[in-house]
Amino acid sequence: MKYLGPARKEKGHVIMPDSFRDVPEGQVYEAVELGGDIVLAIPPLDDKRLEEVIRIAKRGMAEHRAALERLAKH
Repeated sequence: MKYLGPARKEKGHVIMPDSFRDVPEGQVYEAVELGGDIVLAIPPLDDKRLEEVIRIAKRGMAEHRAALERLAKH
């Protein structure tokens, strides 16, 4: 898991962190909400891949919860 930095919502749009500059323009993501957390994944997101994304995301969030909460406060 790689932490990219904080994203924010402005006027109905999600503004991504500066580390997102390397992502190609026009890249599309699937947004998945996991208990109030939002994860972005590159499509296609079939049932098998969605289960894997959820499993990995939950593990990563559990392992890094304290750090993510501190970062969210800044």
